[in-house]
Amino acid sequence: MYFRLTQVMLMFFILTPLGVSAKEQRKGILNATPSKCVALNQGRTCYADVVFEISAPQAGDYCLRESESKRILQCWANTASFAYTLSFGSAESVSYELISKAQSDTLAVTTIEVNWVHKVRAKKRRWRLF
Repeated sequence: MYFRLTQVMLMFFILTPLGVSAKEQRKGILNATPSKCVALNQGRTCYADVVFEISAPQAGDYCLRESESKRILQCWANTASFAYTLSFGSAESVSYELISKAQSDTLAVTTIEVNWVHKVRAKKRRWRLF
């Protein structure tokens, strides 16, 4: 019995990668936390404090901007990893992208999805003659 338990534990430790957690495996260049914002009713503005964590492949000049409006939120000079906190408020999902200032290339894109608890339903109109 003890020998079997030891074998199972040994196999578990051999098959799990050492030094790399699940969070580190999922991590990309641009991460937003939370990535979803929930409003009570459809069409209402959802508010959240979103933290963007950026880990660029090499040190350089980078900017974080909105994808559709191309409005720049924040820029950093000569860094490889940094964080930015945004007071998010929108009724629709919004995408953000990390760009390199030197080449103006888009390095990564993330989206903050806006969901709702209750969907707006059309009211039934009943006609009365009397």
